[in-house]
Amino acid sequence: MKRALTLVLLVALAAVLLNAVADLPPHGSPDTPAYTHVGAYYLENGSEETGSENIVTSIILNYRGFDTNGEVTVIVTALMAVIAVLTGVQDTGTQPDAEVIHVAPSVVVRFIVRVLAPFILVFAVYVILNGHVTPGGGFQGGTMLGALAIALTLVLGERESSRLLPQRSLRVIQVIAPLTFVAVGLAGLFIWGDYLFFPRDEKLRGFAEAMLVLIEAGIGIGGAVVFARVFRLMGGRQ
Repeated sequence: MKRALTLVLLVALAAVLLNAVADLPPHGSPDTPAYTHVGAYYLENGSEETGSENIVTSIILNYRGFDTNGEVTVIVTALMAVIAVLTGVQDTGTQPDAEVIHVAPSVVVRFIVRVLAPFILVFAVYVILNGHVTPGGGFQGGTMLGALAIALTLVLGERESSRLLPQRSLRVIQVIAPLTFVAVGLAGLFIWGDYLFFPRDEKLRGFAEAMLVLIEAGIGIGGAVVFARVFRLMGGRQ
């Protein structure tokens, strides 16, 4: 009986979805809203309304800010699931220390990573802080920081790298991306009455840019910690 009821509900849902899809314009049709007025509106008003000089950033963090807010929340939620699974595996002792393979890093690799680390860090921070005028600055800068953390873990070892990135700090910083997004959204709600609202007054343009930079920084730092923690939990010490 339950299977039959489930099948009926699925068929009914499929019928509704298929009917909605049938009413959509053909893929790539010039008559779709994206081509007729939405895209043109973004290009014409994006910089003035969002405070971002880059149209990609203005769309990601402003016009579709709710979607991006959900994306960073999903990423952190996925990290929590990975932490729950991998921490449980380690606690059960299914990977005893006897099976851990220790591979000494090459002297050349160790030297190159140590020399390039400061430059990678500076460039990553530059990309994040300029994310509001470049496409995807927060995500790209976060990837660089995460890759740097992984490289340092490989050449320095878990103990020495943990001194640079303490576990307690990582646990707090890993949720900074959604928290920053929510904080900026609530600021818009309390000040102007709309969640994730950016001031459009030219006199407050600097404030709007500061809000965007704050979001980019949160995404970058939070994303970097996600990469670093997942790597460590999946056996970075090996």
